[in-house]
Amino acid sequence: MDTVTTGPVTVFCDDKAVLAESIVWSPEEQVLRWTDITLGTLTTAAADGTVRSVVPLPPPLASFQPRAAGGFVAALGDTVVLTGPDGAVERELVHVQHATPGIRFNEGKCDPFGRFVVGSMDLGGEDPAGALYAVEPDGSVRTLRGGFGVANGFEWTADGSAMFVTDTSTSTIYRASYGPDGQLGELVPFISGAAHDGLVRDHEDCLWTAVYGAGRVERWGPDGAHLETVEVPAPNVTSVAFGGEDLSTLYVGTARENLAEEDLEHHPHSGAVFAVPTRVHGFPAYTFSG
Repeated sequence: MDTVTTGPVTVFCDDKAVLAESIVWSPEEQVLRWTDITLGTLTTAAADGTVRSVVPLPPPLASFQPRAAGGFVAALGDTVVLTGPDGAVERELVHVQHATPGIRFNEGKCDPFGRFVVGSMDLGGEDPAGALYAVEPDGSVRTLRGGFGVANGFEWTADGSAMFVTDTSTSTIYRASYGPDGQLGELVPFISGAAHDGLVRDHEDCLWTAVYGAGRVERWGPDGAHLETVEVPAPNVTSVAFGGEDLSTLYVGTARENLAEEDLEHHPHSGAVFAVPTRVHGFPAYTFSG
């Protein structure tokens, strides 16, 4: 497989987010959205990077995804809520009692079958109690797997028969069987060796992963072979998603958290969303069916 020839990395929108995450492109509206987890804001930007709106929600706003009925499903600290098209919370859908007070929701994506899969993070000890949950449109919730330090970077194969899930705390992206019933099989290490964060698949079934703390995005083939590295001028790379008119632009989120003033002087665009043109394309985000 040929490596992807990517264009120059440019700043798409520099809103200096504390922790930009959960990037989602809307093909219908031709806008890009992302959260600042720490501040609890949902930002919408036009295709040229101009900010259209910044909607405050109760922080932490860990992740969100589009609803088929309009609006969004969003994970806060320990609740999953439904919002209207303007981002305002309409109602609470699910409340989860985390194992300890230090745990919060983190990554969340809709699977190919219309449910919202959301993970939590637990950095409080040697025996992490973070988990992966499946939230159904009717408001029911079940635990898919426990024992995560930082549940992160979700993606599915084209037919939905396998899921990729990252545990940033173990520097590993796992692969497991999956299907319409939402049952998650055994986690098998697929890619290891770096603090992988956000994850997205392109039309050649390759995975793009943000590497937190390393200032780069990596592309990996379906066989787990490393294909390409894209250097990003900000160390804390968090989230990746395809967007743009033909879904060939890779958008990359970054964070200012955990950086000293000296770091920010060297990397002044930390907290920005970057844009990288590619010769491949991604897919629209799956929607929550409820």
